[in-house]
Amino acid sequence: MDKSIVTLVSDVQIERTREAHMFHELANVSTLGFKRAFEQFSADGTGTDTELSPTLVEMKEGPKIYTGNPLDLYLNNDAVMGVINDEGQVNFTRRGDLKVDAENQLVLGSGKLVASDAGDPIVLPPNQIISISEEGRVYALDPAQEVAEQVEVGQIMLRDASNRNLTKLQNGLLAVEGLPIGDFETGPEPVSVSIGVVEGSTVSAMEIMVDIMNHMRSFEMKIKLVKDLDELGASNSTLMRMA
Repeated sequence: MDKSIVTLVSDVQIERTREAHMFHELANVSTLGFKRAFEQFSADGTGTDTELSPTLVEMKEGPKIYTGNPLDLYLNNDAVMGVINDEGQVNFTRRGDLKVDAENQLVLGSGKLVASDAGDPIVLPPNQIISISEEGRVYALDPAQEVAEQVEVGQIMLRDASNRNLTKLQNGLLAVEGLPIGDFETGPEPVSVSIGVVEGSTVSAMEIMVDIMNHMRSFEMKIKLVKDLDELGASNSTLMRMA
């Protein structure tokens, strides 16, 4: 009896984690480049899920949102873009709403630094017109010059992840499963971006709401079963004392 209750309590804890995960995805229905991720579970040898391990990312392409902004990028196929996290490490993203910050660095709309092909920030010359090619090359043009020519000032880190499993980190960025945090060798497919387009979230509000409702029903049943087993255990203890 005690073992059954312990197993159920463990299941309930995992269900709470699942619930938090689903509500997190629901909150990101409108987040650009957001990818759904699915929990993996490790077992204790009895076939029972005991704990969550890093979440695998579903690399399904999201909807294209046309903006016309020359710094907005849609990462084609399974391409991912390098960004620099708060610890200075390279992580990856599918988000492509780029802008120039107050320090003339290329950043995401979230403020994360975009990584160059070498893993460094991309610093841009001030007061110039910035454009990006389909290969991820960053160009600057000085409008003050009579005969202005574009000058390449950086190369965005783009990697093909078609032959990789990606996991979602606590900061919402991506990394390759089984490899240290950082850059990785690009896959066999060519990488490119579409200009003036961004990728929407792959989360469907309707689908995630259905998942949440099904989860809540399952969760309530497990809570009821825990209470029933607890009451049954208490009754058995009373009968044994009377005997």
